[in-house]
Amino acid sequence: MMKINLLETSSAEWLEVLQRCRHDSHHMPGWLRAAQHEGSGKAFAVHAMDGGHELFVPLLNRDINGEDWDASSPYGFAGPLVSDDAPDSFVDTALSAALELLRGRGCVSCFIRLNPIVNAPWRSAVGTLIDHGMTISIDLSKSEAEHWHDTSHGHRLEISKAMRAGVTVRLDETLATLPHFIRLYNASMDRLRASDYYFFDDAYHYTLAQELGDRLRLFVAEEDGVIIGGATVTVSDGTGILQGHLMGIDARYRHRQPSKIMLHAIRQWGREQGHRYYHLGGGLGGSAEDSLFRFKRGFSPDTHAFRTQRVVVDPARYLALCGGTPSVLEDLSGFFPAYRR
Repeated sequence: MMKINLLETSSAEWLEVLQRCRHDSHHMPGWLRAAQHEGSGKAFAVHAMDGGHELFVPLLNRDINGEDWDASSPYGFAGPLVSDDAPDSFVDTALSAALELLRGRGCVSCFIRLNPIVNAPWRSAVGTLIDHGMTISIDLSKSEAEHWHDTSHGHRLEISKAMRAGVTVRLDETLATLPHFIRLYNASMDRLRASDYYFFDDAYHYTLAQELGDRLRLFVAEEDGVIIGGATVTVSDGTGILQGHLMGIDARYRHRQPSKIMLHAIRQWGREQGHRYYHLGGGLGGSAEDSLFRFKRGFSPDTHAFRTQRVVVDPARYLALCGGTPSVLEDLSGFFPAYRR
C-alpha cells in the first residue's frame, strides 16, 4: 500500500532516505535550507513508499497569492530519488499519488530539475519532460595523463602559462577567504550582466557554508599572495559527485586565466580524493554553441542530458491563474509555470 509523507528538512527520515538512495549534495537538507533562507520558498520533501520501494523529491513551497502555491526544485539539480530496485511502473504511480496529495493542499504546479547524473535513467509519463541540452562532467576515475589529454590544446597552453607565472590554487579549509570570494563572484556577475537568478545575498553564502560544513569546498587561485579567483564545489561522499557551484575572478588578472587553472586543480583534488565525477554544468540556456559550454567542453568530452519535468497539478487553478486561456495547458515547453511570467 502506498504511503506518502511530507518531510521537513529537520526530519531524521530525510537523512535516512539519503543513506538508502543514490544522491547528490543538492539533495542534502542543508542545501534546501540555504535556498529557503535566500527566500526561494519553504523547503520540504515528498516521500512515497510502497513495500521496499521509495520515491523522494526535495522541493520548495512557493506562495502565489496567499492561498495557492506551487512546488519547485531549488537552484541546482535536486531531482527525484528512487530506490535502485524500484520498477518503472512504481515511479509514475508514486509521483502521481504524491502530487495528488500536494493538490489537496493547494499546490497548483510542480517544476522539477532533474539531476543529469543521478537521474540519467529517469523515465516518467507524468506531466512533460523537457530536454534543455547537455551538461559536462569530468570522469575522476581517469588518470592525470588522461585528464591532460582530454584538455583542449588552448586550455593546456593557458594553464601551463599560469603555472609558469607562479599562479597557485589551494583549498581554503577554514573558509577564511569566503568574504573575498563573495566580492569576486558578485563583481564577475556584474561584468557578465547576469540575471538576478545568479545573484545571492551574503547571508546565503554563509548559510550554505554553515549548513553543508565540509561538503562545501572553497578553492582560491593566488599570484604573489593576491587572490585572483575563487570557486566553490559541493561534495557528495556517498556517490562521489563534485558539483561545481559558483566561480568568480578578479578582472585585473584575466590574462592569467584563473578559471582554467582552478578547474584543473579541482579535478586533480577530486581525483586524489577518490571521487567519481566533477560536474561542471552546461552552457547558458543549454546551448552547445555558447562560450561557457565550449569552455567547459575544453576539459572533458563527457556529456549528460539536462531535463526538467513540468506538471500541472491542479488544471482548473492553473488555468484561472493564467487568465483562462486553454492553450496554456496544451504546451508546457515554454516558461513554466506560465502564470509567473
